[in-house]
Amino acid sequence: MELYAIILAGGIGERFWPVSRRSFPKQFVPLFGRDSLIEQTRKRISRLCPLTQQRYIIPYEMTELLQMQTGIKRANIIYEPYGKNTAPAIGLAAIYIANSAPDATLIVLPADHYIEPVNNFIANIKVACKVAQHGYLVTFGIPPTRPETGYGYIQIGDVIERYGKITVHRAIEFKEKPTLDIALAYLQAKRFLWNSGMFVFRVSTILEAFRNFLPDFYAELINFQNYIGTRQERLMLERMYKQAPTTSIDYAVMEKAKNIAVVKANFLWDDVGSWLALERHFPAQRYGNVIIGEHYGVDTKESIVFSDSGVIATLGVENLVIVKAKDAVLVADKKRVGDLKALLRTIATTKSGKKFL
Repeated sequence: MELYAIILAGGIGERFWPVSRRSFPKQFVPLFGRDSLIEQTRKRISRLCPLTQQRYIIPYEMTELLQMQTGIKRANIIYEPYGKNTAPAIGLAAIYIANSAPDATLIVLPADHYIEPVNNFIANIKVACKVAQHGYLVTFGIPPTRPETGYGYIQIGDVIERYGKITVHRAIEFKEKPTLDIALAYLQAKRFLWNSGMFVFRVSTILEAFRNFLPDFYAELINFQNYIGTRQERLMLERMYKQAPTTSIDYAVMEKAKNIAVVKANFLWDDVGSWLALERHFPAQRYGNVIIGEHYGVDTKESIVFSDSGVIATLGVENLVIVKAKDAVLVADKKRVGDLKALLRTIATTKSGKKFL
């Protein structure tokens, strides 16, 4: 079985502003330990896929940063001219791999997830690779540990296969991000798993899915394949991507396909979606605070405080997220952290504000 890891590395991580910026997005930030999230991803999958069989999908402007952090070569990079969500990115990766390894199996991973322990993760990936050989589009469902309203869910059905303690299920339905009441019901039902956004499938299987569900884009991919390795490759890539739909692989393919298998994961997973993720992975200090960097506080409770330099001092505050990063400071109610993108849109309305994004 020829395996290729496809790392989706092009996001800008707006919900981790001001540490995450357009010039230095979240996946390159060392939030958990000395390594950045993307470097942790590279090290995890390197246990299964050598560097020669890893591909990083990324915009042109992030190339230098990616190579500096990971040491990968030009041959490992698939350039994405525009951010078009995950469906076009995965289709692009599939056609590149099909050009040189048409029988390969793809392991698709976002660059910015937190996963532990690595041994369990690799065991789950190996199971998914076996299942994918039977023509399944395989994803990973994470047993929920809380009524999370920020994740999509997958309703699972009967067991397809058992590999030791790891079970593989049929997918009944993909569910959008729920309300709190619905998330509580999902948690109690035990048949709803968090949608991890990680996938395993054979190149031929995913391209067939594109042919069925995104036929126009599939035709563009097949046409573009003729130009790979030629002088016109970059020009034709730009043209194809301008016409590509902006859509997720979940919405475009996974929610419609009948050959979906779900590995019920037995590893700890977090998509590190916002500053609140730090509470889940760093021990709370006195009065429930999570502190990273130098901080002095009086009557400060249940807050997240992050400073990359200097000091933060707080007096009489509660349930806040306070972040000092380079030339910007964020102070937010923890309940409003999900609205951070709206704040960034406000900052972007002025020329002076844009320089901080």
